[in-house]
Amino acid sequence: MTRTVVGVAANLCPVDAEGKNIHSSVSCRFAESIRQVGGLPLVIPVGDESVVRDYVEMIDKLILTGGQNVHPQFYGEQKTIDSDDYNLVRDEFELALLQEALKQNKPILAICRGVQLVNVAFGGTLNQEIEGHWQGLPFGTSHSIETVEGSVVAKLFGKESQVNSVHRQSIKDLAPNFRVTAVDPRDQTIEAIESIDEHRIIGLQWHPEFLVNEEDGNLELFEYLLKEL
Repeated sequence: MTRTVVGVAANLCPVDAEGKNIHSSVSCRFAESIRQVGGLPLVIPVGDESVVRDYVEMIDKLILTGGQNVHPQFYGEQKTIDSDDYNLVRDEFELALLQEALKQNKPILAICRGVQLVNVAFGGTLNQEIEGHWQGLPFGTSHSIETVEGSVVAKLFGKESQVNSVHRQSIKDLAPNFRVTAVDPRDQTIEAIESIDEHRIIGLQWHPEFLVNEEDGNLELFEYLLKEL
């Protein structure tokens, strides 16, 4: 039986103090979750944009993963915070990867930084810094979400659910191609979005890969990605 191939975008992570030894890295929880629902994970390292089409042709679905802040130059702003947590090479590569996936009509699941990147790619903007959404390591949950009736997120997670929270930025102006499908009831931070045009995109601000087998809906999300999205 041919397995559904899920491309998982990797980060660029230094593993030495001087930042000279750079690894392509992504949580093994993605691979474990994809395999658990019967898929075949394929890690996509950041590289030259000339290889993007080849990678997308190899996969059936795409996951855009967490990591650095999306640089504000991609949504027409100057950097207003004291942070060096950016990687322009990764931004440019993943924006190209996203555009090629759209061109080839491949479904996309966007996680944390990934949902922010998707929003920016479609014309939205970001809050460059927010308070109360950084729990440190993504193990366990941090706060609740409220979902929108009739959405995929509501179908998978119910009216309310508990999620983890490891982000310092968030969606500010939502891109017109999407609707909000979950929020944090504490401050109305956007926690999930879904495309309303011909594209097949779901974006989550939390990390479901760390909540598989712990909170209802997260394993089902990966099943939905494989079988229905």
